[in-house]
Amino acid sequence: RRRPNSTMSDAPPSEPRDAPKGAVVVVGSANVDLVMNPRDLPSPGVTVLAPSYKLLPGGKGANQAYACAKLGCKSVRFIGATGDDDFSKLVLGNLEAAGVDVTGVAKRADHPTACASVVVDARGENQICVGSGANAAVAADQLDGRIARGDVLLMQMEVPTPTLEACVAKAKACGAAVAVNVAPSANASAVGVDVYRAVDFLIVNQHELKDVCDAVGAHHLTASPPTSSAAADLAVFVARTTETIVVVTLGAAGAKLFLPRRPRGVPARVDRGDAPETDVIAVDAAPLRDGEAIVDTVGAGDAFVGAFVARVARGDSLIRCAAVA
Repeated sequence: RRRPNSTMSDAPPSEPRDAPKGAVVVVGSANVDLVMNPRDLPSPGVTVLAPSYKLLPGGKGANQAYACAKLGCKSVRFIGATGDDDFSKLVLGNLEAAGVDVTGVAKRADHPTACASVVVDARGENQICVGSGANAAVAADQLDGRIARGDVLLMQMEVPTPTLEACVAKAKACGAAVAVNVAPSANASAVGVDVYRAVDFLIVNQHELKDVCDAVGAHHLTASPPTSSAAADLAVFVARTTETIVVVTLGAAGAKLFLPRRPRGVPARVDRGDAPETDVIAVDAAPLRDGEAIVDTVGAGDAFVGAFVARVARGDSLIRCAAVA
């Protein structure tokens, strides 16, 4: 259970655009995670031993498509690229088992399926290195004919930036909504400000929010990013500057949605539900029940994004989308 509530900032109320009702189309990464659990992380030049290892399906794009399908979205299409190898069978088989349409995935004979080495020690600290492989070959033309008005395009930052930008343009041209999870955010500054403005939902954690704020501020000639490092100040700046709904995940503190200042004459994008007078919606994290404990937070962000976008595709109010996620 989550308890939605709303708070006011100094920005005026806004009216997001009408919610689409259609498929979720995910263009993103797919990889296999090679997970090992030694007692200690290796230092440079040192070999450590782990009792065993696991091969698990992963990649932010595939994870979020899987979450959308498992959390109620009736039509989920995944578009990406894999090698023509055994790793691709593990990744795609996992998606197909959840009901995700993978006919838009390209098999690249000249690239292997991406693989991430994930080393987690006894204290929970980790080292991760991703070999991008076929993820670096995902192309925007793979989206052609696979998205329509009323659908939602969902993307992340594990495919080439030109692919992301071109896919956003294609989706907007056909009347689809767009959600971008700016993760990982190291290349946030490579995305043009016009792309940020075209996006309907920017979904970030607190660390990614700072990178997006810096990126948007660097492109904006009439406004500078706030000097404060507070998440609320950064999010309000991004929402106002890009006129995009900014969704910030806050870990155990839940999540906040920052609604943009909507210019006069621009139609509403999303049903605001029972929060007609707010420009910030705060949602508590679900409390642990008796006997429950936090076991592992890996993938929590992907699960949130998948749940949120699945509800957007159903046409739910913003409060409902956030509360379910």
